[in-house]
Amino acid sequence: MITHLLFLITGFFGLLTLVIIFNNYKFNRMMNLYLIFIFLLVSVRFLMNGFLYFGFILFLKEYHLNFNKFLVVIIPSFYLYFKNLIVNKKAVFIKKDLLHFIFPILFVFTNIYISNAKNWDSIPFQPLFFWILFLFCLLYFLLAFQTLNKSIWNTSSGARIRSREEKLLYNWTLFLFVLQIINTIRILIALYVEHSDSSIAIVGEQFQWVSVLIWIIIFIRIVVSPEILYGYTVLNTKVRTYKFKETKSESHWNMESNSKLISIPDLKLKEKIEENLENYIRDIELLSLEFRLFKDPKFLISDLAKKLLIPKSHISYLFKYHSTLSFFDFKNKLRIRESIRLMESGYLKANTLDSLAREIGFASYNPFLLHFKKTVGISPLKYVKQLK
Repeated sequence: MITHLLFLITGFFGLLTLVIIFNNYKFNRMMNLYLIFIFLLVSVRFLMNGFLYFGFILFLKEYHLNFNKFLVVIIPSFYLYFKNLIVNKKAVFIKKDLLHFIFPILFVFTNIYISNAKNWDSIPFQPLFFWILFLFCLLYFLLAFQTLNKSIWNTSSGARIRSREEKLLYNWTLFLFVLQIINTIRILIALYVEHSDSSIAIVGEQFQWVSVLIWIIIFIRIVVSPEILYGYTVLNTKVRTYKFKETKSESHWNMESNSKLISIPDLKLKEKIEENLENYIRDIELLSLEFRLFKDPKFLISDLAKKLLIPKSHISYLFKYHSTLSFFDFKNKLRIRESIRLMESGYLKANTLDSLAREIGFASYNPFLLHFKKTVGISPLKYVKQLK
């Protein structure tokens, strides 16, 4: 009874976590559709198990075991979550990624067909199914390990200083990866034990308290970690204040148009954009804290529009009529802001100013010097001396 009560608690906890995640989903790099899909599937599964035990939703009882079989799709989902976390894609499922679900779905329906056969009781558990499942899990854990080790866990860069977000990604992915290995081992052991006992149905439901504990730990880790629950970018807007010295109170956004609209396309856009003006500006400012995007010289205004799911024409309108900065100057301002943060966090103790310039996206020190003086009013060298 205690285990099934924990099923209900974990299921409700998972759904509550999903609701909070959705409120900040657009800016939360830590979450993408694959992890949301996993959380939803797991939460519904726990709720169904709990409700059935306490006598609710009995009309679903005959579908219960078949539903549990679909949990095999979680294995490729975790790999795709890690893969998309690295490139920060969360808007849509990629068609090519759907190929990863062909085998698990075929595996599920094959099991359902066999289990529904009239002579099911006379059919022995096929070791072949167990080993296919084992190899399938092993393959995807190896793919996930290779992906994470190459892009997040790799420490071969030596003295390179990890940002706080990189450390967060490292700890979070390692935590999730290890717990899913434990959970998968639990399922495989349960299948083996159930096979050895002819009085138990072979559905992998033994030792479910292990899975309950694992998912409770995962959900608690998310809820008590604001940078995971809300996203690192959103969290920064709540708890982090950038130091700009002379430019501290400067704002380049204007709620009123800074020039007269002339072109017909802009006049048509005016009403549509200005009713969402505050939201657009807020969204741009939130995304601006995700600096790695803006340090890329190839990051264009069209890329910004895609990240925000806003038409490019709307972004262009904002910078044209409601900003004192062009998009190019806006990017450089963000780079200077990042350079100040790195200076104040001790980056120059082990690196040069030229290295700093390249780290934030400038081709060399000279353009960095030019834009730093334009933004802050003094040279980087003089700024460093003032810090000391």
